[in-house]
Amino acid sequence: MMNRSDDRIRFVLICGCFMVCLLAGCGHKNQKILSSPKEDTVKIPIIFLIDAATGKRENEDLVNEFNKSYQGIYEVEPEWLAVTSGEYRSNLKRWNVTGELPAVITDVCFSPAFYELMLADERLVDLAPLIDQDREWKEAFETDMLETCREADDSLYICPSASNCFSYSGIFYHKKLFQKAGIAQFPKTWEEFFICCEKLQQAGITPVGMHTAGTAWTPMLFATAYLGTDTQGQAFLHRRLPQNYNGRAGRQLVAMLEKILQYGGSDGMYQDFDVPYHQFVNEEVAMLPNGYWMLLQFSDEWEKSIGFAPFPDNVMIASAQSSGWGIVSSYPEDVQKGAAAFLKFRTLRTQKQAQHFLNEKQEDLTSLEADYIRAISREPTIIPNYQFQWNPILQEQVLMEELPKLYYHTIDIEQFIEAMNESVRRYEEE
Repeated sequence: MMNRSDDRIRFVLICGCFMVCLLAGCGHKNQKILSSPKEDTVKIPIIFLIDAATGKRENEDLVNEFNKSYQGIYEVEPEWLAVTSGEYRSNLKRWNVTGELPAVITDVCFSPAFYELMLADERLVDLAPLIDQDREWKEAFETDMLETCREADDSLYICPSASNCFSYSGIFYHKKLFQKAGIAQFPKTWEEFFICCEKLQQAGITPVGMHTAGTAWTPMLFATAYLGTDTQGQAFLHRRLPQNYNGRAGRQLVAMLEKILQYGGSDGMYQDFDVPYHQFVNEEVAMLPNGYWMLLQFSDEWEKSIGFAPFPDNVMIASAQSSGWGIVSSYPEDVQKGAAAFLKFRTLRTQKQAQHFLNEKQEDLTSLEADYIRAISREPTIIPNYQFQWNPILQEQVLMEELPKLYYHTIDIEQFIEAMNESVRRYEEE
């Protein structure tokens, strides 16, 4: 017969077993979205990168300003990773499968296939009701910034920056190296551009720094910019996931790829961006195409000797999607609300920065900043970034594998186009 002490022991053991079973039943793949004790401050996890060239943390000022403004209500908890943008994008795919995505995703549209997968799996919050009903937020965007990112049913799963002001890509160039080659000014047409490249080579100067690893950024900027000079090429570049590259535009693009590669030096294949960047800084190459962010890398002593210009025929590259951030739908409602507040804060902050930059007095600008403002203010033809338009097999495999063959003339334009079309077939099968 059990006494009262034994009863108490049995009661404690039963309660302990019950609690173990209860806790075991709460397991979930995504530990970040488990219910937890309510805190006064809602935490918003996000991942940013550390710039390998400078060691600077991305968006650190934005995070600090937001956390100060929303102290006690919301707090962005960033994790800064020392990886390349390509590695980060690969991690996004893995985190999506394992349920470990942060609450806010940057680079949502880096791949049309990834973006469409996120939509199909309902992994993103539709921001249209939030932005369309918030007059302050909606009016902070430049004309067409939001409309470019909307789906056919007017839903909106990414929040772009307020302005494309800081997103345009053109060409940075060394004025001293141009002068050394007898070039008085940056070429305005493609014919003048290639004459310029010949003069630079004759002077012993490599014309273009080549970033060919990943999605072949440098040669693809030149090739797509070249297509932006006529309406047929522009229409082709605005087409999402083209089905056939065997037309006039596709042939012109591959011909330009073949041609521009000849001006990047013999070591141009398989290079990540840091290689041509350091070559440019060390005055080993005359030109390097890129966007506004690179302008920030140059100190005052450098900026007077470096210029910025549109691609020939006044073409520039920009896509609202390039600045698009999204909110992951699997997080609790309070985290989603905090993430939306963060995106709105970013929008209003960028709007102020863009207005200040564009309206700054001439004497307060560096010569490089003045070049950039002149370039984007002269009504350039804007074409979209191919990275948001084309299938990932073409971008990540065909360009990487076939460009060296095109450069060394082991395949011709026809064979390169066939490889591009084969990527379409493979993508559709997958």
